Amino acid sequence: MFVKQLNQLEIQALLLSIKSTMFYLPAVWCYKSETVNNSAAAELHFIDQVQAIVGPGCSNALDHVARLAAYWNIPIVTGLGENGIFNNKTTYPTLTRFAYCQCRIRSVFANTFTLFKWTNIALIYDHSDGPSEILGTTLKDGLPTSKYYPEVIGFYSEDKSYDAGKLLQEAAKNSRIIIFALHGNLLREFMLKAYDLGYAQSGDFVFMNVELFPFPSGYWGNNHWARNDSLDPIAKKAYESLLRVSLYFPIIPEWWNFTQRCKEMSQRDWNFTYGTEEVNYFVGAFHDAVIRLGSAINATLANGSDLSDGRVVTRRMWNYISHDITGDVVIDYKGDRNSSFALKDLNPVTGEFEFYIRYRPMRLLSQFLVILIYYLQSICQPYMVVIIAAFAVIVLSLIVGFLVYRRIEAERELNSTAWRVNYCDIKFRQAITQSAKFSLYSLATKESDAHSQDATNQTFTLVGVYNGDMVAVKKLKIGKIDVTRQVLLELKTIRSMHHENLTSFLGACVDPGHLCLLYEYCKKGSLQDVLLNDSIKLDWTFKVSLLKDVAKGMTYIHHSELGCHGRLTSSNCVVDGKFNVKITDYGLPSFRAMDNNFADKEDGAHSELQKLMWVAPENIRQLKCMGGSKKGDVYSFGIIMDEVMTRSVPYDSHRAFLEVNEIIQKVCSNMTPPFRPELLDFDASEDYISLMEKCWAQDPEVRPTFENIVKIINTFSGGKDVALVDRLLTRLEEYTSNLEDLVQERTQQLAQEKKKSELLLDEILPREVSEKLKQGLPVDPETYDMVTIYFSDIVGFTSLSAASSPLEVVALLNSLYSNFDSTIENFDVYKVETIGDAYMVVSGLPIRNGDNHVLNIARLALALLDVVARFIVPHKPAHKLQLRIGLHSGPVVAGVVGLKMPRYCLFGDTVNTASRMESNGAAQKIHISGDSKQLLDKLGQFQTELRGEVELKGKGSQVTYWLLREIDSVKFPNDGDSLKTANNKLNVSRESILKEKNQLTLDDSQSNKWTNEKANQNILTHSNDKYSSSIFTINVNTVSKTESPKENSLKSNLMKQSKIFPAK
Repeated sequence: MFVKQLNQLEIQALLLSIKSTMFYLPAVWCYKSETVNNSAAAELHFIDQVQAIVGPGCSNALDHVARLAAYWNIPIVTGLGENGIFNNKTTYPTLTRFAYCQCRIRSVFANTFTLFKWTNIALIYDHSDGPSEILGTTLKDGLPTSKYYPEVIGFYSEDKSYDAGKLLQEAAKNSRIIIFALHGNLLREFMLKAYDLGYAQSGDFVFMNVELFPFPSGYWGNNHWARNDSLDPIAKKAYESLLRVSLYFPIIPEWWNFTQRCKEMSQRDWNFTYGTEEVNYFVGAFHDAVIRLGSAINATLANGSDLSDGRVVTRRMWNYISHDITGDVVIDYKGDRNSSFALKDLNPVTGEFEFYIRYRPMRLLSQFLVILIYYLQSICQPYMVVIIAAFAVIVLSLIVGFLVYRRIEAERELNSTAWRVNYCDIKFRQAITQSAKFSLYSLATKESDAHSQDATNQTFTLVGVYNGDMVAVKKLKIGKIDVTRQVLLELKTIRSMHHENLTSFLGACVDPGHLCLLYEYCKKGSLQDVLLNDSIKLDWTFKVSLLKDVAKGMTYIHHSELGCHGRLTSSNCVVDGKFNVKITDYGLPSFRAMDNNFADKEDGAHSELQKLMWVAPENIRQLKCMGGSKKGDVYSFGIIMDEVMTRSVPYDSHRAFLEVNEIIQKVCSNMTPPFRPELLDFDASEDYISLMEKCWAQDPEVRPTFENIVKIINTFSGGKDVALVDRLLTRLEEYTSNLEDLVQERTQQLAQEKKKSELLLDEILPREVSEKLKQGLPVDPETYDMVTIYFSDIVGFTSLSAASSPLEVVALLNSLYSNFDSTIENFDVYKVETIGDAYMVVSGLPIRNGDNHVLNIARLALALLDVVARFIVPHKPAHKLQLRIGLHSGPVVAGVVGLKMPRYCLFGDTVNTASRMESNGAAQKIHISGDSKQLLDKLGQFQTELRGEVELKGKGSQVTYWLLREIDSVKFPNDGDSLKTANNKLNVSRESILKEKNQLTLDDSQSNKWTNEKANQNILTHSNDKYSSSIFTINVNTVSKTESPKENSLKSNLMKQSKIFPAK
């Protein structure tokens, strides 16, 4: 049908342009019978005596007709013929194809895989469907030529025994990119099943198929997701993970006009209506084929060539480019069209596949050369020699110019200083870096890197920061180096080396005294570090993967300008964060040669001697170890194989009784068998041991190349890296689980530490103030109209300190003020500070308490006097401490001062006056101001005594008083006997406590210790000889958990017999 339409549409105009009428172009159909196709072709040749054939389109019919045309030497063109078998121009020398070729599709897939770095690929195709079979076979055979090896899964849909789910699960075991070569209806079934398995919506899989263009006849089936059924929403969602390869159709006026004329002619001449169907690609391809065939015949006639020579006419259609109705028509040197393809993605809004990436057939330069060749072939013969000569001169000039340009560019690149690094630009890491602020992530990072040594402590690696990136710095022992042309060539060579298993060379510093080389930094350290770290678990597959990385990197080095490494050791193989092994410290022989001249110095002799453990014996004997050799690198790899399997240093079993230099001497000797590492309890396969022994063989010629080593290592793991990937994923899951537990544990620890910090802050600052600070709220200074301030110090503290050691003074103050701190907990007061022997307390802030501030301070002062009276100096038990106390009431301003160790401070004249009251007081007396006296008189609970006028510094003469006792806290009987009885009940003397204590089952030393420590720390007794008051406090929180029940009973009884003033 296509050829008939084309004949009627274009053939008349074509015939008018052709100067000969010695050929005939009938319609050749795609008959299923081979006999019918051959008979039709024979009729055209023998009866009609045609000189060119157009069609057929189907591959099976074209196969036979094209073979006959080749035998008859007749040119044949087609607008289809997609099968890759027609690439063979030995069999089909007169065939020219103007449509796409399946063989080009594999390049589209290969380019896509390269673009997105996809490697794990599976191909599922149906043998029962003709187009699917052709596409599947093409990809199966073609992708390996591009170094992609898909897992091929074929099935027969016609027997109905296939299971789409099982086929998908089989592909998903090892692959994440799945190609479908399926009929359109079958494709929807597989995509729905992929959705049911969770593959389509997970984002872990990509599906691909081919629909070159919509073809409603059913050739490829309906590749759209919609079927107007209940599964359409799911199908649409599944198709969002599908990428589609199609022919690229340019939106050009020529194609649109052509399709409209086809539709009009079909309706007018054959009563066929296209409806929503579009004119397909084949019609346009046949149109272009006939046009190009006519042009080739005209050119052949114009050139005087024999039109009966079909090969001459055919060659005029090859190496051709033009712009026709189907876009750019590029016919290559084999007579096949290089079509443009497009990669499409489903638009979830419109539900249609839209253009995503275009794959062009040829680059601009290639197209230009094709046009130029075609033009030279089409011009007149007499001028051919002149034109060819001119063209040769032009080409020669271009080549010479290009070579000169390359030479200039090479010199410019050689003299470039892009490799040069200023030493001051390298920021070296500190050995230990900590921050006052840390996060859960930093905790996890420290835990995960706990096994790694600090970079600055590694033997071969110093870590720095250059241009914001971590770099490994290799310092050289030489003082300076001359940057000669040879050095520049070496730097250029090493900078051009890039491989996944080589660390990138980042630059060199040649500043005198600071010579060093900068390489890519790998945070896991060297391979030697990993092997000697028992916390890193390495199974067989993992070890094989590490060795394979080393072998691949060395293969690249041996094929580069460098030729060999020469210093291959396990410490020169580093491991990145993904456990990929990369080779470092390669190249730059000029740097190494000068650096090795300093190897005999004391700081480097032992290190250089250790490196000889990996050097081949022939290189040590011939002093070639600095330059190295390819076979020497293989020997070094054999030693590394021993390290990897035993996870120990080389010759570990020999080092117990041999020195390093003795081992090297034995290696270099001609012992039989040669001296090598012992294979004791070697958990490896025989193939592994055999490869290792070949690598360190005495005869260098026996050692294999690294290409062969890679192939042998592949056999250890079945040639696949899948197991390694699965193991890495499993290990990553385990690490994630451990990390979650670690985060939870550290979170709990963080909460506990936060609680401790908050408690400590509450001890330093008033609770109300600390709560504001914890919430990030400002604490503004605040004025308080009336508070009472307590000041005290120890009388004679200076002389006591002079007679005591510093440790005894600290122990004294700690014991005394611990008792004071325990006492003030029972009163509504706030301890401001202690300075030396001075003790400052205030009441009435930050929470105002009316006039109770003077009541709390007065009671506290009386209690502390009693504490001091009962206190025993630890190192001078006979010495009695005396306290001097001063009180004053008045207004103050309070606020938080400072960010580090913030203090809640008081300001105002009231503070100074209270301090003066203390300094002008007397031992074991409470000196109060007139303002405090007035407030106490309002309460009427305290007895005071006039002291008289006292000269206060900065205040002048002031009338002050002594606070004697509290008089209204307890009601007492009037007669003496009753008073005595009451006193016996309310006052517990120190002697009675000691008597109770002596009844416990403690020896004398324990009793004495309890007397001096417990009496000072746990029990505070205040009894008044005048029977006016009794105040008794016990620090219950300091009761030891190991005290006997009788001790606890004693303290309970004391609590019941006493009046306790709780903190408000």
